Amino acid sequence: MRLWTKDFILICLANFFLFGGFFVLLSTLPVYAVDELHAQEQQVGLVIGIFTMASVLMRPYGGLLVDQLDRKTILVWTIGLYLASTIGYFAAMSFILLLAIRLLHGGAFGMATTALGAAVNDIIPPAKRGEGLGYFGTSNMLAMVVGPAFGFWVVQSLSYTWLFLFCGLFVLISLLLIMRVKFPKKANPAPAMRIRLTDWGKMIERKAFAYSMPIIGFAMVFGGIVSFISLYAAELGDADMAGGFYFFYALALVVARLLSGRLFDRKGPDSVVYPSIACYIIGLICMAMAEDQALFYTAGAFIGAGYGSIQPCLQAMVISKVSAARRGAATATFFIAADVGIGVGSFLLGMIAAWLGYRGMFLFVLFFVAVSALLYWKARRAETGSGHPDVTRLSA
Repeated sequence: MRLWTKDFILICLANFFLFGGFFVLLSTLPVYAVDELHAQEQQVGLVIGIFTMASVLMRPYGGLLVDQLDRKTILVWTIGLYLASTIGYFAAMSFILLLAIRLLHGGAFGMATTALGAAVNDIIPPAKRGEGLGYFGTSNMLAMVVGPAFGFWVVQSLSYTWLFLFCGLFVLISLLLIMRVKFPKKANPAPAMRIRLTDWGKMIERKAFAYSMPIIGFAMVFGGIVSFISLYAAELGDADMAGGFYFFYALALVVARLLSGRLFDRKGPDSVVYPSIACYIIGLICMAMAEDQALFYTAGAFIGAGYGSIQPCLQAMVISKVSAARRGAATATFFIAADVGIGVGSFLLGMIAAWLGYRGMFLFVLFFVAVSALLYWKARRAETGSGHPDVTRLSA
């Protein structure tokens, strides 16, 4: 079966525009909170953290819905809700209101991205899952190439009102694109939608735990980066370097994923994960030592190649462990782990930055990378050393 079908291209484009709106705000809201709403720097982590925690709470319901309902139906509703909450930023006239909107926006984001991440697996041929998820994830990162730089340009050249308008437009385009995607019919559709707040056994997939746990530490580091990269760049004397960081991060990630997806399918996950961890470590050391643009952007490239390749690899391994009927719950479980990491990281690393400074923070987080590397090694050892076949191709 071909990977590059019309529907796969449409869903990748929808993903690009959905994350385009996300990344435009990700890079500019911390500055907006400090400059326009007069928030304290130690409060900036809340802007990222409350969004992430809301996403964590709603992802299980998004996963359960996508396993029960027609794919297109749940995607249209969740992306529509995400659009409505994006429009809410026009009312963010105080820091408290901003946090309230971030709470709604994060919940909608969690449901929409979980549904999208699960639904794309119905379109990707099983034998090309690693490659397909790599390309699909690359559309996120292409949004990261465009989003932060575009966001800073809009703020500097126009206004925050225009910023929120463009974010809403990006999400609207995503909604229109997803409405044109044709999803395969379910083999055994659920007889009716049934959701209870106590249905956590259905919402969480235990088989996904082994390869979801390592993403927590990696994501904690990423949470610190996205929360404080703009303020760190300003501390170094050039706030515009934050946009350049995201550009080189995403550029390196795109190149890495073009290579790592096929390498994953042909030679297995270890050939991708361990080199990616090494890149992550090098990038964090460069970040702590940065004095000018050269090392700052080099750090972005290594971190992009590292974290950006680890995430889709672990996600593909999670998906390979479950049946098609449980992909929604497995995807939700994986993204919950990532969101917990980002949310905890944005809170915790804010305190560490206040204690050690930004340079000390980027060195301190090497501990979290090491813990996640150990968790991945233990999961692989348990799998390959217990009589189960090695996961070298995702043809299930």
